[in-house]
Amino acid sequence: MGAVVVLAAFVVLVVSGPMVVTTLRHAVFDGYQRLFPLQRVNEPVVIVTIDQKSLKAIGQWPWSRVRMAELVNKTLAYEPAVIGFDILFSEPDRYSAGAFASLIPGISPEMVAKAKALPSGDRVFAQSLKQGRTVLAIADLTDPTPRSDPLPKVAPIRLATKVELPFKRLNNILLSIPEIDQAATGRGFISADAEDGIMRRAPLFARIGKAGGADDAIALSLGMEMLRVASGGGVSIRDLAGGVLEVKLEALTFPAQDNGEMWLRHSKHDDNRFVSAIDVMKGLIPREKLEGKMILIGFTGLGEFDFKTTTLRESVPGVEIHAQLIEQLIAGVHLQRPGAASAIELSLMVLSGALLIWLVPKMRVQRALLMFLGISGTLVAFGLVAFFWKGMLIDVAWPAISTAWILVGMLAGSLAVSDQQRRVMGEQAARIGGELMAAQRIQMGLLPDPARLFSADTRFVVATLLEPARRVAGDFYDCFMIDKNRLFFAIADVSGKGLAAALFMASAKSHIKSAVLLNPQNVSAALTDAQTALARENPEQMFVTVFAAILDVTNGKLDYVNAGHDAPFVRVPGNAVTRLQPAAGPPLCVMDDFSYDSSSYQMVAGEWLCGMTDGVTEATDKQGAFFGFDRVHEIFNDANLAPVPGEIVNVVKARVHAFAEGTEPADDITLLSVRWG
Repeated sequence: MGAVVVLAAFVVLVVSGPMVVTTLRHAVFDGYQRLFPLQRVNEPVVIVTIDQKSLKAIGQWPWSRVRMAELVNKTLAYEPAVIGFDILFSEPDRYSAGAFASLIPGISPEMVAKAKALPSGDRVFAQSLKQGRTVLAIADLTDPTPRSDPLPKVAPIRLATKVELPFKRLNNILLSIPEIDQAATGRGFISADAEDGIMRRAPLFARIGKAGGADDAIALSLGMEMLRVASGGGVSIRDLAGGVLEVKLEALTFPAQDNGEMWLRHSKHDDNRFVSAIDVMKGLIPREKLEGKMILIGFTGLGEFDFKTTTLRESVPGVEIHAQLIEQLIAGVHLQRPGAASAIELSLMVLSGALLIWLVPKMRVQRALLMFLGISGTLVAFGLVAFFWKGMLIDVAWPAISTAWILVGMLAGSLAVSDQQRRVMGEQAARIGGELMAAQRIQMGLLPDPARLFSADTRFVVATLLEPARRVAGDFYDCFMIDKNRLFFAIADVSGKGLAAALFMASAKSHIKSAVLLNPQNVSAALTDAQTALARENPEQMFVTVFAAILDVTNGKLDYVNAGHDAPFVRVPGNAVTRLQPAAGPPLCVMDDFSYDSSSYQMVAGEWLCGMTDGVTEATDKQGAFFGFDRVHEIFNDANLAPVPGEIVNVVKARVHAFAEGTEPADDITLLSVRWG
């Protein structure tokens, strides 16, 4: 009866669709794509990038419209199929002669009038756009203030639908100034929303104008409009059953969701997609590279572009998302999730659960486990086959998880299942990218320098290391004296990567330090208070693993709390290395209202400990093998290893680097070592 209740509860859970269901489902779909990324079989799209090289040669952005005209003319000389701009030209050219003349003190009105009579940069740029097939960007502003700008001209779309499709409506459109806008062949919108920071879907269509009004129309995305302009054809939409649309654009036919979005099938970042704008302007690009290609012009220069995170856990320039969408449409390799997908998933869940409920009571534990493995393997295989052969997004995680809960509940109770679920969810934390050098400098400035802080105190030694995998890190450490006899130190790892993790790291470090200073006698109360404060300002639902401790430097007593972090290593000189037994507790912000318990450990004179983040143990070599805990044990048990925190940290760092052999690190590497006495 209990198993039936569990199965029914899972059915209700999946049907209601809370965030936890969506999060894990997206993680499964992301996993499919990481296993089978889209392979580039040709190169129909080239990105002409205004990169750092171009900015250095021409000057900072914005460039004059005369320069942009030069770039367009040089690009058109290669005879591309179409040029699309992931750039808005919403303001007049500030570098035109008339604009400059108005700013010069003491210049006569006659000279100003002559300057304004000269052809403006906007006019020169517009004339260049008219020489070929060009598509400009339009965007939807988040500013609620109504604008008086005219609506963009859009190509008509043939609709074969019985109901109005729930396309996103662009209510506050920003487009290029009229002189430039009217010169372009087409216009496509660039507005797109990322789900939990990851680009999984992109809109192909959006409504503009007043709902039901005479100006109500459908606009195409930038990539769609480029395809339409390049082909010279039209677009038609047919409503299929189950919430799926059939879209036709000349020879291309592809599916879309009924809200006008398409599931993105990402390919890996490819530098071969990009050519520098300055190289195009100098005529250095081979003709075959651009001839007949669809050209996207956008930014990758420092400070001038935005990162987008793909399902492959890659942070790429936003303009590359447009390129990948176009290539996906041309390749004809699509993803779809029809309305029947939910019914299929529920059927798999009910059938798998019912099979276990029927057969497990008749089996021994070993056979029940084998049957569970067989069912789970079948579910995984079904999901992978559906994805690989048909592009179907079928969530097999929740059927598999419900089966596991039923089995474990029938054999050992629900507590173990709950722990498993939390681990699964923890592994699916979204990684948010976007790294900036300035952010790295600011972040590193937040970390203390133990060599400077404690140079005069001979009762203990502290050494630290933090090597970000990218520009900024999600790891951090802290160490400071609470009073003249007690040292606080901590090492932590924030879920995710990039700027979001770095910002959350700064918040977590600040809250933990404040909580410790408010609770100087109780490290468990301090960490409990820190979690409460962090949970109030955690809109992205991030979490952080923490090992925090207070060391009485007069007697070596260590009081510590472990919130989901790998337990530190400890070694008495002459003895083998061991691990501190963790005080059980989840990472901060994983469980609301959780009260942390502390443990105590008595250090002896000369004893040292070393904590680390998983960037050490999960460092990989060129074959993909992990560094692992065995190698850490080997280092710490070496009789020649001096009990000096600085040397301990440096030896681990050197061994990890030698093991990786230049392989790009997948995670931040952080070490903290403390010796007492």
